[in-house]
Amino acid sequence: MTQIDTSQLKALTTVQAALSPEWVLAEKYEELTGVTCEAIRMRRKRGVWLDGKHTKVVLRRIYVNIKAADKWISEQVSIPHRA
Repeated sequence: MTQIDTSQLKALTTVQAALSPEWVLAEKYEELTGVTCEAIRMRRKRGVWLDGKHTKVVLRRIYVNIKAADKWISEQVSIPHRA
């Protein structure tokens, strides 16, 4: 069994945190998920996504909380379509 010292563990944790941010710009969220910036704006406008929870505006740029958005998506009920 190999032993990792605490400085290596801290560095690894820092790298992992940097690779999985909680907040991303709307454009990056669109790139990652396919949800357009316009869809994000409409969800904010209609109150579906809440500022401070799902989105934030910083210096006139919209950020999306990936974890909160994923949770919201998983909570949505799929309605089966009739053929």
